[in-house]
Amino acid sequence: MINRFIDHSKQIKEGDVFVSETGNRVFIEEAIQNGAQAILTEYFIHDCSVPQVILPTDMHLLKEKISRMTYEMYGKQIKTIGITGTNGKTTVASFIGQLLMQQQKTVCVIGTLGVFINGQKLDYSFRSNTTLPFYDFLQVVKYCYEHKVEYIVLEASSQGLLDNRLGVYPIDLGVFLNIGKDHLEFHGGMVPYKKSKELLATLSKQLVVNDDDEWCKSIAEKTELPVIRFGEQYTNDVIYQTVDYSTEIVHYKFFVRDKEVQLSMKNSGYYNGMNIAAAIASLTALNIPVEEIKALTLPKGRLEQIQNSKGVEVLIDYAHTPDALEACLSTISSYAKKDIYVVFGCGGNRDKQKRKGMGEVATKYATKAIITSDNPRNERPEDIIAEIVSGVELQKVIIEPDRKKAIVLALRSAKKGDVILIAGKGHEQEQIADGLVVPFSDHQVVRNYLEELDGLITKNDPVA
Repeated sequence: MINRFIDHSKQIKEGDVFVSETGNRVFIEEAIQNGAQAILTEYFIHDCSVPQVILPTDMHLLKEKISRMTYEMYGKQIKTIGITGTNGKTTVASFIGQLLMQQQKTVCVIGTLGVFINGQKLDYSFRSNTTLPFYDFLQVVKYCYEHKVEYIVLEASSQGLLDNRLGVYPIDLGVFLNIGKDHLEFHGGMVPYKKSKELLATLSKQLVVNDDDEWCKSIAEKTELPVIRFGEQYTNDVIYQTVDYSTEIVHYKFFVRDKEVQLSMKNSGYYNGMNIAAAIASLTALNIPVEEIKALTLPKGRLEQIQNSKGVEVLIDYAHTPDALEACLSTISSYAKKDIYVVFGCGGNRDKQKRKGMGEVATKYATKAIITSDNPRNERPEDIIAEIVSGVELQKVIIEPDRKKAIVLALRSAKKGDVILIAGKGHEQEQIADGLVVPFSDHQVVRNYLEELDGLITKNDPVA
């Protein structure tokens, strides 16, 4: 009897089969020590102490068979929603989950922040990918079946789709949000990046598309699948009506097949209005009526406000593309009465062509842009910063490569009524530089500074 197919040696338990795609002997031995009863590999392993199953061709066919088998045994009972797009995947996944829970449904949300069942994080040793690795995903499907979960909502990243992390697992609803510039160096350009995301349509039974995005519209035009459209045009199935964004509380308004739906929440701007529209459209596609919506909450690290006694609005957001940064800053500028500070950087060894765009967006909206580090990896932070500030208004720019010092500089400089946006890392808990991964949290830096300011902790130098 086989318990599970697992490709991560640390996750192996008694009765599992370890799937070794690399033939790495260290991982194989660790899997055997953890209780693997067989090894499945493309390569013959000398002196192996457990049985081997050898597949001499590539493993994609195996993934196809296992994903179909998992669907037949467990997944058929669960509706699965996959979401792709450059920006907004985490937020839309969260909104769909919240709307389903408001309708008394049991839902699992899988994505950048982890695996959640009805809002509670699942304490499993899953890897921290936006789209879970293939065998991790199948474990979640089985868990959901065993715990009578009705819906799975997952983020389908371009890399996850290209890496075949879903196999040929059928997706009941594929949601297409937008396209922008991200991960282009990984994919080799915009065309292969788009094609990677379009793989979601080949797995899906029906689609939800953003009719205001040309790429999404092109997918709707090419497919023979049923399509639900959302956007500002009156011809859409879900219409997002532009509202007044100049107030702290915004009254969002939607028309769902001619029925009006309203929602009031803290101003999260036009783009989150579109994210709500995407979530409503998804429930519409699943034939779940949405007539009344209670307040929705943005996920961790998405325009997340840090309360403080300075009278400054401090927001933390994951925005790390020009489009996402503009979405945040345009929202803030729509209601901000005083100065806007933005702290951000760009990742090293990644998407160099977006750096100048990030600088242009920041200086367009912010009173002061404090340019710093954000996972510089193996590049010099100074070189990355130089590319960000090339061609921008330098009188609006302060350069501080140390991210901790940059955040504290913004907190010290801002006065009552000002807004600070700390962008790029959001929920992340680490910084990658010079080949090292070190603990780092934007939230913690802010809280430490504010606690010292309020006399709750004492330090000689808050940036030491």
